[in-house]
Amino acid sequence: MEWSLTDGSAKRLGRTYDFDGVLWLSFSASGAEWICRDGECTVRLVGDAMSGDAVHSPRYAIEQNGVRVVCETMGAEGTAEHTLTAPEGASEVGTVRVLKLSECADSTLGIAAVVSDTKPEPTEEKVFRVEFVGDSITCGYGVDGVLGDLYSTSNEDATKAYAYLAAQDLDVDYSLVSFSGYGIISGYTELEVPRTECLVPDYYKTMGNSYGKFADRVDPASVPWDFDSFSADVVVINLGTNDASYCRENPERHRAFIDEYKRFLGDVREHNKIAVILCTLGIMDDRLNGAMQTAVEEYVEESGDADVRSMLFTPQNMEKDGAAVDWHPSAVTHRKAANKLIEYMRENIF
Repeated sequence: MEWSLTDGSAKRLGRTYDFDGVLWLSFSASGAEWICRDGECTVRLVGDAMSGDAVHSPRYAIEQNGVRVVCETMGAEGTAEHTLTAPEGASEVGTVRVLKLSECADSTLGIAAVVSDTKPEPTEEKVFRVEFVGDSITCGYGVDGVLGDLYSTSNEDATKAYAYLAAQDLDVDYSLVSFSGYGIISGYTELEVPRTECLVPDYYKTMGNSYGKFADRVDPASVPWDFDSFSADVVVINLGTNDASYCRENPERHRAFIDEYKRFLGDVREHNKIAVILCTLGIMDDRLNGAMQTAVEEYVEESGDADVRSMLFTPQNMEKDGAAVDWHPSAVTHRKAANKLIEYMRENIF
């Protein structure tokens, strides 16, 4: 039989959207997880108009019982089928997890159906939920490439980035809201004017911003996110790296960053009433570390909200640990960043 995962038969991973019976994914590491009690199941996927594009086609993975068994980018045909069978000596396929490895900005991906004799069963919810808000670092930009390679979705993998790694080690449910090149007051720029079309706060309350559309009809930016569907215990914010390209050492721009960062904290708090908000920065660029910490200190003092904190990452050491595409963190750097975040959260939050 053919089953739609929009009916609650799978655990949703991150922000997802139901449309015409298809479970649509935009953000990095979003997906679905379920238990298949049969000896075989087929996963049917669908892409958008960006499918087959050399740079923007959605990249995805399928895991079976915690082991990656599929890792591909969607071809130009815009559909894909993958059949999983029970491991040798077992009667059931087991736990299946489908993940969108590439980021929201490039394209979208849909889980069209699961074919199996019995209905999929959702896996259990975790005790804690963590939302990660960030930029290309959180997306795992270029982590499967090296310095000198050109970026494409084929070398991006959010599951190798610090946020996903930390979520797995902490054994929490997670949601990633991240966009390469985006910031608080400016996206990445080499000019003297801010890139105001690339601001995370503008899309935080939606299903994102993308070159692709759900079913080539629905703009993710037009879909409001239901925060009640994922009540975060912790929100980790890692923004400011791209803003630094505009702010540089300019005090007035630093002040503007601080003020907008505080406004964003208020927005995050409005939609995450019970969460500890942890503000982080510093893996790639530390020029706004102090401004971020000032924003947190001023926000706490002005709002009386004591559940907002800050933590600085150790800057990447490219000579020792290598670099991914466009000087982004290598897998080694991401692992170190994840370890630091895990240590902080275990000692101070969980």
